[in-house]
Amino acid sequence: MFNNFGMHLTNIFKRAEQERYELKQPYVGTEHLLLSILALDKDSAKFFQEYNLTYELFKKELLIVVGTSNIQSEINLYTPMLKRVVSNAEVLAKENNNGKVLVKHLLLSLFEEGEGIAIRLLIGLGLDIDTLYENLNNVEKGKDKKLEIYETGIILNDVVDDNEVVVGRDKEIDLIIETLLRKKKNNPILIGDAGVGKTAIVEELVRRIKRKEVPDNLYNFKVVMLEMGSLVSGTKYRGEFEEKLTKIIKELEQNRDIILFIDEIHAMVNAGGAEGAITAGDIFKPALARGKIKCIGATTNYEYNKFFSHDLALMRRFEVVNIDEPNKEETKEILLKVKKEYEAHHFVKISEEVIDKVIMYADKFITNKKNPDKTIDFLDSICSKVVIENNKNDEKRKIYQELELLKRKKEECIKHNNYEEALNIYNKENILNKKISNYDKKKRRNISEDDIINVLERKTNFNFTKLEFLDNLKNTINNKLYGVDKYTEKIINLIKNNLENREGFLKVVLEGEEYLGKSTLIKVLAENYPMSNFLRIDLKEFKNSLDITKLIGTVQGYVGYNDEHLFSKLKNNKFSIILFDHYNDACKNIKDLIKEILKEKYIIDNRGDKICFNNTFIFITNDTFINNRVGFSNEFANNLESELETIVDDVVYFEKLKEDVLSNYLDYLKVDNKDYIIKNSDYEKYNYKNIDKLLKKEVIKN
Repeated sequence: MFNNFGMHLTNIFKRAEQERYELKQPYVGTEHLLLSILALDKDSAKFFQEYNLTYELFKKELLIVVGTSNIQSEINLYTPMLKRVVSNAEVLAKENNNGKVLVKHLLLSLFEEGEGIAIRLLIGLGLDIDTLYENLNNVEKGKDKKLEIYETGIILNDVVDDNEVVVGRDKEIDLIIETLLRKKKNNPILIGDAGVGKTAIVEELVRRIKRKEVPDNLYNFKVVMLEMGSLVSGTKYRGEFEEKLTKIIKELEQNRDIILFIDEIHAMVNAGGAEGAITAGDIFKPALARGKIKCIGATTNYEYNKFFSHDLALMRRFEVVNIDEPNKEETKEILLKVKKEYEAHHFVKISEEVIDKVIMYADKFITNKKNPDKTIDFLDSICSKVVIENNKNDEKRKIYQELELLKRKKEECIKHNNYEEALNIYNKENILNKKISNYDKKKRRNISEDDIINVLERKTNFNFTKLEFLDNLKNTINNKLYGVDKYTEKIINLIKNNLENREGFLKVVLEGEEYLGKSTLIKVLAENYPMSNFLRIDLKEFKNSLDITKLIGTVQGYVGYNDEHLFSKLKNNKFSIILFDHYNDACKNIKDLIKEILKEKYIIDNRGDKICFNNTFIFITNDTFINNRVGFSNEFANNLESELETIVDDVVYFEKLKEDVLSNYLDYLKVDNKDYIIKNSDYEKYNYKNIDKLLKKEVIKN
């Protein structure tokens, strides 16, 4: 019944239920609703004060006329009269507020009904219902005037949750207020990455306006959010869009107590643009320059640079307010503020230690989003998973099914005025609800680090807990490749240590001569590693300094700027295995880029996006040669860059192919003409390079 209600109205109905409970009355009626409105809605209380009606006076009259009951009812049953009032209020809301029910709709519906205990009490207090209805209707019409901006936009004052809190943004909010109070250029634009809380800051400004925690000049202001999509919709013919927007701008100039908020304001630059037509930005510019309207915009750094930088006149109309990502301490403060809401919603317990872990893991592994958005989403997902696990219970499910049946029967009884049977059903519901309450008290449990890791594994495709698959992976590699057992053992151990320590970022160099199977080993590893995204980059193709554009994209203004680059797929934040093959063949700036990745765990691409490698295993093959001089037999020449060696986790050295190893390999393959192949393979120079070619010749010959 309450689908279209915001938090304010939800609180009003909760207060009405509380009033019913404290007065020990059996049903929630219109009288309790009016009591709640007088207590919680300041505008309505002010309206009724003109008729000398207050919360205290109305409650006193209610106690005199209705009195109290000896039976304390735990369940809230709404009277048919109250349900009709709510239903009619929803109809009124559809006619003039896009379906969003407000307090004024409830009061108008109550007066239109003309019956019920609330109406009788008002008449008893000497109030004329027709006069109240007419004056309330006139007051609301005088406020709204059926403005186009109200029809197209959303009045945030009516829909923001008054109980939410924005932490650590006082400086930014003060800058916004300072800008709004200026005589000219009084239009702040909030610039920051997606998820840092730009819209939340505007909503906090609205809450402060409602609480009168702003300078007097901003008292009673309304903030209306306008979306370009709703502005363009419905304008089928040429000129309709311009006419609609011009009308809204005139309304804003005439009603100076309205602040316009445009989220994703970059869409305004070209909105409505067509051949021979002007854009929304062109229409807005003169009004913004005159300073007769107040407009708050919000966009990202990338979109601001892309769209606004081409329109200097429009850019000049706004004052930039940079919204940076909150640091870990600020993010923790935010989560500590909101954790009670999530505990109540999910029926779990969240300790401060868990919040620290959530922040740590989100910061380390969820790199494609920003705080506080990513951390709050992560915590919400963790709580949801715990709820799913706790509710895998047939007994509880049966209780809920039984409650649903009782609820329907009770509504039928009330509908047919069979209140005695409804009360019997209520008693049954009470017993079942107590069972669920006792069950939930037993089942309510603390969020643990295991819960965090389980959700993290699903989000990143990492596997931190069940590491038995590594043994199978090692066997698979060794079965497919001959003679790599000790190299496989070392690499698998490095992976195991990384996962056990919850690192996620692994960097290993595979050093040795060509044709020893370094690249093949990593390919087989990637093919059989569960849930991995594999990217092989052959650095033999990156000998030119301009080839770096293949990895991070071309600069703006050049062909291919909007094309995908090789690292684009890493933006989805899923676990990846990357093979930089033949490092020794790459040019200097490519090597520098790789070393930057290994040191910083991220790079910036051509669009200014941060590409993180926190969720990657990076393997680098480097081809070396062997010194065959006397005294240096079988020793590696040191052509691996010392800087590279110091910034990787480990170097796996592949030994040069020896005759006994080759002989065993050919025995493993059950080759008949083994001596011929050994003699003609030139293995001392080319290792395994010629083996397959010779084997194929032998097969053809036979």
